[in-house]
Amino acid sequence: MLAGMQPQPNAKSILPQLGLPALRVLVIEDGGDWLLGELGHLQTLDLYQALDAAKAIAGALSVLDDEAKSQFAQRAENAGVWPLALEMRAVKDDLSDYVAYLDKLPPHKGNRTGFIRNALYSADLRPSFDISKQPAEVQALDRQNGMGPAIRQIGRLIAYAPQAAILLPLVNQTGDLRLGTTVAAALNAQIAEKQLDPVNDPDAVTTTMLDGIDYVLGHRDREDNLRHALIFEMGETAESFIDRALARSTLASFMQGSGAKPPPRPKLLTAAFPWEQWVGLAGRLKAGEAIAPEDRIVAADLMIAADRPADALALLKTTGDWKTAVRRSHELALRLDRRCADLLRPPMPISQPLYRFEPH
Repeated sequence: MLAGMQPQPNAKSILPQLGLPALRVLVIEDGGDWLLGELGHLQTLDLYQALDAAKAIAGALSVLDDEAKSQFAQRAENAGVWPLALEMRAVKDDLSDYVAYLDKLPPHKGNRTGFIRNALYSADLRPSFDISKQPAEVQALDRQNGMGPAIRQIGRLIAYAPQAAILLPLVNQTGDLRLGTTVAAALNAQIAEKQLDPVNDPDAVTTTMLDGIDYVLGHRDREDNLRHALIFEMGETAESFIDRALARSTLASFMQGSGAKPPPRPKLLTAAFPWEQWVGLAGRLKAGEAIAPEDRIVAADLMIAADRPADALALLKTTGDWKTAVRRSHELALRLDRRCADLLRPPMPISQPLYRFEPH
């Protein structure tokens, strides 16, 4: 398959076309020789593309233990592929080797402080990362801007609830670190105390997170910042994603049989959200009425609220909007996997899911 692939326009290699699952397999199951050779060749043609590819490869391999990461980093170093040697050390929980390897790089290879900041930001998102055990240089940089404590709380929350990655662009756009130190920290405490269940009821987590965002930013600023923030994997804005989660959470009890009347419109919903359509469809679904093809995307969300995923999938299969149906089916697959084997969990936070199905 690799031999038959051609680089896309403006690309010097097929590496950017390979997803994380393929990159992982090329090392775990194929030994990594082809990958090292291809990345080494790309490094001579376009260093920036090589740096991006090395970061993706290291992300795909971040599920390995630190010893295996060190071994592959050494192989990359021996092969002269310094971007990968560097990035493989960046995904270790102990950044001592990373800092030491920076000393081996020629001065023109990049900004040392910038390299450490990038590695530190990614490390902060890993719950296993302990800043107190890092080299003094890393700890000093962590103290300079004060972001570390906020990002580490968000990283811990993302491990519980991947949808909490929405907080990262909000921090970037607003600069308000309370989104981590207050909002994420409170959610982490509630999850630890089993007041929230991120696996079986992720919508409740999203709804509680939304309430915290509004407390910190205010309703209008939250809407302004999320209106155009895209969730690329889901093909929609963060605003739309959260609105749907809030609507499902609010209608869950009604859909599961509690109460003859649906609840009132939640105050946190955006003004443009079609609440009346959702409530009308909820009543029709409960009554067993037929649903028109153009309403089946929303009806599938309501079946998820009713904890009837098979019925949700059946609706998605028969809707006219097949592009949205594919994305919503993907979202449903991830939701169900979290309640089962958790095989699709991404190797790194805010990265594409790693499809690593177990052998039969």
